[in-house]
Amino acid sequence: MNILFLCPDRNDPTAFYRSSGIAHDLHDKSGHEIITLQWNETSVTWQVLANFDIIMLQRPFTKVAAELCIYAKNMNKRIWIDYDDNLFALNPENKAFITYNDKATQENIKECLKTADVVSVPTEYLRQSYSTYSKNIVLIPNAFNDGIFKRGTLRQREKKVLWRGPESHIYDLMTFGKELNKITEDFIQWEFVFMGYYPWFLSETSNKEFMPGLDIIMYLNKLIELAPSVLHVPLHDNTFNRCRSNIAYIEGSYAGAVCVVPSWWNVPGALSYSDTAGYYEAMRILLAGEIDIVAQNHIAWDYIQDCLRLSQINVLRMELINSLT
Repeated sequence: MNILFLCPDRNDPTAFYRSSGIAHDLHDKSGHEIITLQWNETSVTWQVLANFDIIMLQRPFTKVAAELCIYAKNMNKRIWIDYDDNLFALNPENKAFITYNDKATQENIKECLKTADVVSVPTEYLRQSYSTYSKNIVLIPNAFNDGIFKRGTLRQREKKVLWRGPESHIYDLMTFGKELNKITEDFIQWEFVFMGYYPWFLSETSNKEFMPGLDIIMYLNKLIELAPSVLHVPLHDNTFNRCRSNIAYIEGSYAGAVCVVPSWWNVPGALSYSDTAGYYEAMRILLAGEIDIVAQNHIAWDYIQDCLRLSQINVLRMELINSLT
């Protein structure tokens, strides 16, 4: 079969986990021909669509995308749509809020969901959120790309605590600002690294460091180099965050860290919190040395190796493709 992956940006992190980044392994496993294109790289006409049996659209939200779904269906093509986030529930502090909260854009997304033969999402919360508009939603978790990355012998852990993310997390960091200030002040001998966005509103201490965001390959290699002991994910409890996937847990565990994550992720080897007080306590336990970082990380990494390797998860995509034939 010939399959077309259409994505907004085939080099961004979501494409790495949901489209272009998973295509090579999926091709090797299934034998299907997979071509990945950005919307701005081609004019998607009947002459292009005629070459493919399945059209997979990653995160479609425009009028052009909605019209393409209908057009391709009129050509008897099967439509597979993939979403990584709840585009109905973005919060105002997210710079993408203006784009996705537009009424016309919301209708475009609903039309895409209704037209698709199948929709894939990474979390159960997101599946439930979209189930109003599609009755065929398949859960395909994000996964560690074991075709590209191999974890060798890790360096000894550094006294480093890592946070990574873009500026869209500003409200999440503000929500936990009091606890972040206290933990950085209580553990002044630890270095707190913020990668991608620097929270300027936190108290000034000498143990904070900012690093710019990196290309996904360079970023994951940088994580190994940093050898952090802890990777923390402070998330405000709202609908959008409930639908988020646990990529940070996968990445932090790969780097040898123990992750502090929201309780709704429910992942082995991480320390979880249900509120801001629980977040501080989880951080304190780790930084005070009350838990063996290496042993705790092994629990998480063993789980990822057993359940969240791309070579395993792509079997679910093969089953999805077979359901469309």
